[in-house]
Amino acid sequence: MNNLNFFRVSFVLLFALVASMLLVTTRANEAEHDHAQHDQAQEATGEFQEGKHYHRISPAVPTDVKAGSVEVLELFWYGCPHCYQFEKYLTRWMQEKAANVEFMRIPAVLNRSWVPHARAYYALEAMGEIERIHPIFFAAIHEQGRRLRDMDSMARFLTQHGIDGKEFKKAYDSLYVETKTKRAKQLVLQYGSSSVPAVIINGKYRSTASDAGSYERLLQLINQLAQQEANLSASSETIE
Repeated sequence: MNNLNFFRVSFVLLFALVASMLLVTTRANEAEHDHAQHDQAQEATGEFQEGKHYHRISPAVPTDVKAGSVEVLELFWYGCPHCYQFEKYLTRWMQEKAANVEFMRIPAVLNRSWVPHARAYYALEAMGEIERIHPIFFAAIHEQGRRLRDMDSMARFLTQHGIDGKEFKKAYDSLYVETKTKRAKQLVLQYGSSSVPAVIINGKYRSTASDAGSYERLLQLINQLAQQEANLSASSETIE
């Protein structure tokens, strides 16, 4: 083979190699684009995927609601700004949720500094004041900059809102609050949660706004999974 033919063959082979590489790259880009479009379409239609938008809890944690009801539980911390932002969405959702959905909160204890707020929550619950004080306590921290970090500072603050400080301290140090706080720690571990706010649907599924895509989509997910659980429960009763 003379030099001219050699260079011609080499050029053809090189051209074929470059063309093949461009074809592979183009197809890879098209596949990635199609995958992205599929994800966008799923988000637009409200579709949710297990393992991406929510996570199965295994083993499932028993719930505390009556038969036929679905438990939706929020894990939160009073010091968390994201939990405070989520409150307005939750408040609206609670007014619109299905009648068979029972909502409850658990003050998460992910480190020692969160314990005082958990004890305060359960102390107010024991006093029958949690529903009234819950939004006031949140706003004091995130809107007024109140540093409510221990029993005494919280007691002083609560006296300004009609709570007997001595009774609050008594409840704060009670066996009831101690038991509930320990149980909250245990449940957070069972749910596999490492951040707040997080929601648990019927002891089976866990999600966050980051997982779902936004607070609004998280509420859509809650409704979807709650309906799924309600349908499953109805089917089981029919079979029986």
